[in-house]
Amino acid sequence: MIIAFSGPSGIGKGYVKERLLQLHPYIQELTWFTTRPLRPDEQGRGNRIPVSVSEFNRRADIGELVLVQDLFGHRYGLRGKDLFPTTDIRLTELHPNNVSEALRINPAVITIGFVTSELPLLHKRLAIIRKTESSAEIEKRVAAADDEIRTILRQRSLFTSVVEISEATERMVFKEVLAILAPHLQKGG
Repeated sequence: MIIAFSGPSGIGKGYVKERLLQLHPYIQELTWFTTRPLRPDEQGRGNRIPVSVSEFNRRADIGELVLVQDLFGHRYGLRGKDLFPTTDIRLTELHPNNVSEALRINPAVITIGFVTSELPLLHKRLAIIRKTESSAEIEKRVAAADDEIRTILRQRSLFTSVVEISEATERMVFKEVLAILAPHLQKGG
């Protein structure tokens, strides 16, 4: 089984993913190839493999990588075989534009979209909490967030569930996601 979180930068996908991995250590995180240098918190985790642009392009050209995307000046791709159905529980994040393709490869992917009507919340999380991007990069990510949220809402039928996040409800999000996933997390838990 594969669980995928989708939503804009700063919405809290990473936070929910990390909490879920701590609570259920048998869950495996899928590994993405990227041309982006690893952030300090990604070092040694194994969920990102940094490669050169030429190596990335070679892997994409031979069809090894799927869900290939260019985001904020970097390329990202997932090995196609990692999306195939499995009895293990695996977890990843997907860009909203990739959800449809992921479901074409494996219609059983459990997809949870994260949206907000409070874009300043994303800015705060990126600038004050995450602190891994420059001010210009944060502005680009927040500007892209509106389109990513609209994509999730427009394609709501592709999602197992869509979770609305606000300043008032952000502390409850993890419990909401656990409730959504509870029927699927019986293995090993």
